[in-house]
This record gives sequence, C-alpha cells and structure tokens, in this order.
Amino acid sequence: MEIIISPVATEKTTLQTEKENKITFLVNRKARREDIIKEVEARFDVKVEKVNIMITKNGKKAIVKLTKDYSADEVAGRMGIF
Repeated sequence: MEIIISPVATEKTTLQTEKENKITFLVNRKARREDIIKEVEARFDVKVEKVNIMITKNGKKAIVKLTKDYSADEVAGRMGIF
C-alpha cells in the first residue's frame, strides 16, 4: 500500500512550511498515523514530532510537523515544491 500519494502545495501549506516547520501530504485513506510517521521518517531521513490528520472531500491529508533539528523548507526543496 502506498502511504504518501503527493505533497500538497498551496499558499497556506507553503506558509506552514516556512513558519511552523510543517509539511502537508495527501495520503492513502487507509493509512494510520503510525504508518505516516514511519514513511516520512524513512523516505526523507527526518524525525517527526507530530502528525495531524484531516479527512476532506479530496481525500485524507496529513500535516507533519518535523522536530527542530530538521528543516521543512529543505525537505520541500528536495521534493520539488519550491
């Protein structure tokens, strides 16, 4: 099962990335919080502090907050968001 479908790049998520060290992903509807944490940590070589999950009409979104040791800007740059 593919956990992370794609990053979400909007004006609001870009501001969260810059100011709050958070990255937003569109994830599989069956993915659990623990699955999302493991996938993000393994794929991007970072540590996750917290994950908030929202279910919207467009799918399930995960807002991932990284620890202070890692930069969300850098991870977003590696993904090609910026």
